[in-house]
Amino acid sequence: MTDSTGPTTTTSPAALPDVVRLRTGLDAERLQNELFSLGERFSPQATFDAGTIIENEYQGWRVLSLRGPDGDPRRTDAGGPGLADYANTPFMDKVPYTASVLSGLGPALRAVRYMSLEPGASVGEHTDYPYGLPVGWARLHMPITTNDQAVIVIDGAEQRWQPGELWYADFGKPHHLYNNGDRPRVHLVIDCFCDPGLLGLFPAEYRALISPTEMMLRADSRPAAPADLERLAGPLSVPAAFLLPYADPPSADEWSDPTRPDAVGALLVRDGRLILVAEGEPDAVLEHIGDNEFRYLCWTEERTLRFETHHGVRHDVFRYRHGSYSTEVARAGAST
Repeated sequence: MTDSTGPTTTTSPAALPDVVRLRTGLDAERLQNELFSLGERFSPQATFDAGTIIENEYQGWRVLSLRGPDGDPRRTDAGGPGLADYANTPFMDKVPYTASVLSGLGPALRAVRYMSLEPGASVGEHTDYPYGLPVGWARLHMPITTNDQAVIVIDGAEQRWQPGELWYADFGKPHHLYNNGDRPRVHLVIDCFCDPGLLGLFPAEYRALISPTEMMLRADSRPAAPADLERLAGPLSVPAAFLLPYADPPSADEWSDPTRPDAVGALLVRDGRLILVAEGEPDAVLEHIGDNEFRYLCWTEERTLRFETHHGVRHDVFRYRHGSYSTEVARAGAST
């Protein structure tokens, strides 16, 4: 007998698909009737920048918010770092069945918006970021009204989701949408944090494909003593990278790039909350998650600020995370 050897082969673990159906059997008629009961209260899709609402360039792309920053129905954006937490808008009380479905899903909700694509309208290819399990939140779709000519294309694959269903998709992948039909296509777009409630929505066979090291579970916030917050107040140098959005994780060199000047910033305490102020950026609450580490209110641990003390000198550590990857850069803070 002759021993023989060949190339060693390994099987890579299967990856979570770009699209997963999470629920079926929702009462499509009740969902539709509640939408219709709200009437024509949609507003153009818009972004919110430094207190100003800026309408989107796409025509026929309209929004009605059930939940958003500060519960303000005028805000049609998904929100971000700022002074206001997420809250239901007055419209949520007008759609009790929809509200019960949302509250029964499980995950902690961020923004919840009806998004309407009118007949003949389209939205060009783009990516939504930072979104995805590795950065701690997901975007779910619950179709309310649709037609066969209303399509969303995710990474080249056409999707025609139907009322009564709930879908997860990786909207960090390139996607575009169009409605060539004769009726509006309305989806309830649900942004939620990654937590055990979200995991529970995935069918078991898909849940098994989610690597624990590649899904960022959002930590609970922890109260910080007022005296501890006051000790942190004062000037702060903020690395430029900490203030930028990232579609892809920045390299260590990008995160610590010395060619980009720091933003002049400060930490303030207002009404018992720690506020980050940085030039050119909206003021933003930082919430404590333990061990002198803080994240933006309404955010995840995708980026955090941790305060350490070495030899009587405070070090301000700015950290970025994406799944199991992380990188950080420090600035010398005040002497203690």
